Parts: sequence; C-alpha cells; structure tokens
Amino acid sequence: MISAFWRRWLLPFTVLPLLPATLFNLFAGREWALLGCVAGIALPMLATWLMRRGRRGDAQIAAVAMGGAAGIVTLLGAGAGPVAALLLAIGAWGGTSLLYTGVREVVPPPPPPAPPPLPEPLRQARHRLELLAARVPALPAPAMGGVLLALDGVLADLSLLPARLAEARPLIEMHLDGLERIADRLAAGAAPPPGLDRLLTEMAAEAEGLRASLRDRETMALAVQVKVLGDRLRQEGYG
Repeated sequence: MISAFWRRWLLPFTVLPLLPATLFNLFAGREWALLGCVAGIALPMLATWLMRRGRRGDAQIAAVAMGGAAGIVTLLGAGAGPVAALLLAIGAWGGTSLLYTGVREVVPPPPPPAPPPLPEPLRQARHRLELLAARVPALPAPAMGGVLLALDGVLADLSLLPARLAEARPLIEMHLDGLERIADRLAAGAAPPPGLDRLLTEMAAEAEGLRASLRDRETMALAVQVKVLGDRLRQEGYG
C-alpha cells in the first residue's frame, strides 16, 4: 500500500520542470505554450487533491487528470504532434493507474434522508399563515403581527411533533379563521374597534400558552420514559 507521504507529494513533484518553462513562455509571449504549462500544473494539483481526499473513484479520476496534463503539455507546451501527445497521455494515465492500484479509498457517506413531508393540515395552516403575514403590513392593526409570530412558533413546534397536531388544531383553526375575517374587514375599510388590540393580545397569549402546553406534555412524556427505563435497569440488576 502506498504511504500517505508518497500519495501527498509524488504527484506535485511532476510539475517542477514546468515552473521555469512557464516563466519563459510568459515573458516570451508564447500564449499557447504558456496555456499548456498552466494546464500541466493545474491538472496534477487536481490529481493531488483527489488522492488526498481518497474517495472511491478518485484514483481513476486522478489518473485521467495526469494523462490529460501530459498530453496538453506535449501538444501545446512542447509543440509536438498529436500522436506524441496521445502516446504520452496514455503512458501517464497508465503509469498513474498502476502507481495507485490498491490505494484505500473511502466510500462517500450516503446523503441524509429527506425530512418527512408535513401533514396536510399543517401544510395548509402554514400556507394560510404566510398569506396573512403578507397582508399585515398594509392593515391598521400592528398587533396582528404578534399573533402571527406566536402561531408561527406553534406550527414550527408541531412540525417536529406531528403527533400533537390533533390537540392543537382547533385553536389554530380558530385563530386563523378569526385573523382572516379581521383582515378582510380591515382591508375593506373598516376602522379598528377599541377592543381589537386587546383581543389580538389575548390571541397571541393563547398561542404562546399552547406552545408551553405542548412542551410540558413532551417533558412529562420524557420523564415517564426515564422513570420506566430506570426501573427496568434496576430490575435487571444494572442500577
């Protein structure tokens, strides 16, 4: 197996002869030769990075990069014909493939699983809330923003606890229905009545209370699980 030292430094050494050639072509104004030298430096650097990463298939890609570097340098940098460039490219590819045969490569981890889709009632409630949030800035009821913020927190909690949706749904539906009716009246030109701000404040408090109730229920459920697990461990003689 090739040591980490050679895997790290062997490929970069191949670009050393190209450094003075790059400077010469730069000052001589030989653009195509300069392009060949630059590609001959960049591709081995890419191959080096691939070998240091060490994922499955990187050794083959690195071999192709080294073959491409040899062919481009021969064709553009040295001004040789396509046949010579092809032969040297095949030689560089084959040599790199043999050199790194058996190198341990890491299988890339699988992508994380996609989150489960939101339940349809929760998705609809989120959509209605977004529509209301877009209307609030144009309405003479700034306290509605607090209610929407509290409901947004409730929906965020329920997206993590979909099993609690049934008990929270009546309050969510009542709040959304009431807010939509208030928004419709205000948009039609109605003047805010004196008790509107107090009502909206109470609605926001109720939504926050629902969030606290959901958290308390989860805390109690966790406490029960901890107690049951502790009792079981003690019964088995581990406690």
